Amino acid sequence: MPVTEVNVSNLFSELKKFENSGEFDRALKVVNKILEVDSNHEKAIHCKIVCLIQLNEFEEALKYIDSHNDNKNKNEEERQTNFQLEKAYCLYRLNNVGESLKCLDGNNVSDDDDLGTNELKAQTLYRIENFEDCYSSYVDLIKNSNDDYEDERMVNLAAIIVGLKHSNSNIKYDLASISNSTYEIIYNKACALVATEQYAKAIGKLQDAEMVCKKFLEDDGASEEEIESELAIIRAQIAYCNQRMNKTDQALKSYNEILRQKLSDQALIAVISNNIVAIHRDQNLFDSKKKIRMALNENAESKMSSNQKLNIHYNYCLFMINTNQFDACQKHLPIFRSKFPKYEADAVLIEAYLYIKQKNQAKAIETLKNYCFSRRNDNTTLTDLEVALFLTELLLKQGDLDGCTKVLENLDETKFAKLAIVSILIQIYEKMMKIKDAEKLFDQCIDWHEKHKSSKATLISLYNEAAKFYLNQNKPQTSVKYLEKIVKLQGKNPKIISMLINAYSLFDVQKAKSLQKELPSIEEILNSVDIEHLENKNWSLGVKYVKKVKDTPKTLAKEKRKKTKRRKILPKNFDPNGPPPDPERWLPKYERSNYRKKKDKKAGVGKGTQGAVGDMPEIKPSPKPVTSPMGPRQQRPTQKKKKKVGRK
Repeated sequence: MPVTEVNVSNLFSELKKFENSGEFDRALKVVNKILEVDSNHEKAIHCKIVCLIQLNEFEEALKYIDSHNDNKNKNEEERQTNFQLEKAYCLYRLNNVGESLKCLDGNNVSDDDDLGTNELKAQTLYRIENFEDCYSSYVDLIKNSNDDYEDERMVNLAAIIVGLKHSNSNIKYDLASISNSTYEIIYNKACALVATEQYAKAIGKLQDAEMVCKKFLEDDGASEEEIESELAIIRAQIAYCNQRMNKTDQALKSYNEILRQKLSDQALIAVISNNIVAIHRDQNLFDSKKKIRMALNENAESKMSSNQKLNIHYNYCLFMINTNQFDACQKHLPIFRSKFPKYEADAVLIEAYLYIKQKNQAKAIETLKNYCFSRRNDNTTLTDLEVALFLTELLLKQGDLDGCTKVLENLDETKFAKLAIVSILIQIYEKMMKIKDAEKLFDQCIDWHEKHKSSKATLISLYNEAAKFYLNQNKPQTSVKYLEKIVKLQGKNPKIISMLINAYSLFDVQKAKSLQKELPSIEEILNSVDIEHLENKNWSLGVKYVKKVKDTPKTLAKEKRKKTKRRKILPKNFDPNGPPPDPERWLPKYERSNYRKKKDKKAGVGKGTQGAVGDMPEIKPSPKPVTSPMGPRQQRPTQKKKKKVGRK
């Protein structure tokens, strides 16, 4: 029976009933009946889109919105202003976050639902990890909203602050003002502590979150499986804290227990598998091979942060190299570069390490050089510094000092913040006798730190090294300049005063003599020495001169065990008043020390058939001894003695 316009109002009443009961599949059938009467009915079209979204049919909803906007019966203005919020939400749920944000930023979004638009935009900003704009959006949302979703917004605000702390741990946002109304907020506060590397405190917070979560879900009537699934995330974070605190056995045990639960959260499984591989390192390779493939799950990537995805792909490449699967690493490098174009430095490090393991050092140096001298130097990252230092190490092994200086000089001003890099470059300059370049680098580094108002300890360390350097280069005036700066920062230190006296003595003797008065006298030095403290230092004088410590009840209790002497076995009929028994009596006669072998008078007599030759002994070849140059000699038979005839 065809539906008439009279029945439309009745169908909407039926639609309302299915909406209240949450039966959106039946509601969709009712909406389709309404659209059979009027295919352009705006309210019915909107209801159909909502039903499709509620049924998680996002692709179908998106197609329907696009087909509706492309309808020729609509004018241009209407086509551009219809259902942009719903379209943005479908794109967001289909992980097309960039297109979703474009829809929300466009001028086509209706002003009817500003709160929903701003909330979706804030969520989209969180997904693309634009935490600063996301934070501002949520602060505005909390101020301007008055509904039942305040707790959810506070949870999300805490999560945003955690993201900000991960990007910059020194950033200050007030988390204390957010009440611990839900276990999610407590968990997020613990994650903020993890971001600032306060792992012991984080474990305490996470344990609180675990208790609150378990009680809440039990009161809510959740099943045991649902409770364990929700607690798995908290327990995985506790295991991670233990891992960072070098409690790897405890962490590994927790990780394996979580994996045995057969969870449906693919992202959690991937992260745990990656962490297990990191713990194993070069041990248990068979298990690590399975785990690294579990970590590299494309279906889980949509729920992971960019940093988590980066670490998993990076570890996969390293694992392939360390297990000599060079071809697999070579195939994965283009995938790594396409997924993380901003992390080209990490890709270069992997590629260079691959060449090193293949014993192709020349190719590794070429790869690192191409990156170092082709990139822009206005925004040097920590990984860029790692690339430069890796190249420097390889060049130093080859003795290419000139190449090392070019690499380190190519770095921007960021190198001045890393005093170790400055120290390496100055040592290379000294080795190459480029003293002027070393002086210039010292001046640039000190100017940079003074301009950026570095800490007092950093400046004192720099001034001290500069003073020593210039004093070694026979430039005491410049050395004095830096020593005077140290005195201004930390006062008159006897050690610095002595260095000043040493420097002034080379060009201003009177000044050096006047400074001697500021040194402490011998009496003051002796009075400041604690004699008893020095005598108690056992290491200073050695074992021979250490004072004997009086026995305490503990030491008296622990008496030394006396060694029991072995009972001597004496021969039978032994006379105790006579001489002691021979200690070697147990040995055979020929092994005793007083044994003398009898002379064998028949030793030279040969036995056997005349002309027979005995077996030659096995002689190993050895160098021939040197002999004096003698001429050839003939061997003659020896003369036999005449037998004496005697009387019998």
